[in-house]
Amino acid sequence: MSDNKQAPSQLNRYQHLIKISRDLASKLDLDILLMEIVKAAADIADAEEASILLYDPIKGELYFQVATNLDSSLMRGMVVPLDNSIAGWIAKNQEPVIIDNPQEDKRHFGHVDQTTQITSHSILGVPLVTKDKMIGVLEAINKKEGSFTIDDQEVLAALGAQAAVAIENSRLFQQSDLIGEFVHEIRTPLSSLSAATHLLRHPRASEEQKLKMLTVLDTEITRLAEMSTSFLDLARLESGRAQLKVEKFNLENLLTECYDLMAKDAETKQISITIETSDELPPLHGDRTKIKQALLNLLSNAIKYNKEGGQITLSGKASTKEKKFIIKVSDTGVGLEEKHLDLIFEKFYRVPDYSDKVVGTGLGLAVVKQIITGHRGKITVESEVGKGTTFIIHLPLIS
Repeated sequence: MSDNKQAPSQLNRYQHLIKISRDLASKLDLDILLMEIVKAAADIADAEEASILLYDPIKGELYFQVATNLDSSLMRGMVVPLDNSIAGWIAKNQEPVIIDNPQEDKRHFGHVDQTTQITSHSILGVPLVTKDKMIGVLEAINKKEGSFTIDDQEVLAALGAQAAVAIENSRLFQQSDLIGEFVHEIRTPLSSLSAATHLLRHPRASEEQKLKMLTVLDTEITRLAEMSTSFLDLARLESGRAQLKVEKFNLENLLTECYDLMAKDAETKQISITIETSDELPPLHGDRTKIKQALLNLLSNAIKYNKEGGQITLSGKASTKEKKFIIKVSDTGVGLEEKHLDLIFEKFYRVPDYSDKVVGTGLGLAVVKQIITGHRGKITVESEVGKGTTFIIHLPLIS
């Protein structure tokens, strides 16, 4: 009698799974896709939480990428070893597990519970594998009522199989899309290099022309090097392979460090940089190196698009009421028309009026946006032609 009662429920879950699978197939943005997967996992397994850990084949370790009902900035990028962890065992053995009282399991990695302040009472985990390629681990945590069952395991494993394919497809789509754009964009500097080398070989080229062409070669080689670096950064960020090494750090110290690194470039245009911070800033939780990279990119732009003798203000404050940090990079530069504000974070987009006047890759702001959204933050921009531009970063404040 019990089996007959359970059968329709299980059938309903599989019907629900079919709908979920269709939805997943239509999602090509990796971050959106991963969040949809964990929401579906928690729903379909009737669990309080669900999370995805992605596998890094180079380092041979797992790292948290997304979780439901938890502050992702706390967990994203947290490394979980393959040894001495339940998720690691699932990944290495490529088998699902149901564990009641995981605290008593010798494989339990207690650092996760300590960080999230949530105790795991039960865990259902399944591997994410496609074509024998390890993608990661999908876990449902704490069954709402009773314990996880074999039925729960079967339906979550089915979701995991669909999720692994969707994740791999999303990565491939983003890589192919980015590679196509990259190949298109490098044609211009390559054409310049070809023309310059051709002229240098010309027997009638004057010394002045040769010197000019050497300058072109130097500029375009630097541009290609910067574009390649930004391209690799963006590819890792978009594919989810760039892990966030989350730590607590002092924001004011980071702003000062960024100032020191960019001061020399600013001096060449007689640009002054001012730092403004509120008193006693709480520690910021995040990947210090990547947030520094984002700020340096913004400062570099503020210098490039500023006028001689202009000003840049780098400010940081914490709003305990809104539970966020607010970092601003303001300049007194050329400013932007409103029609460009929604486009400047797109890959390879450069404002037409300045693309020939200012050297750049068109990838810097796309990298900045990926870094900030990876921290569950957001970045906005305000600008006025002739008066300047302000980039505003919002990052979670974790007490």
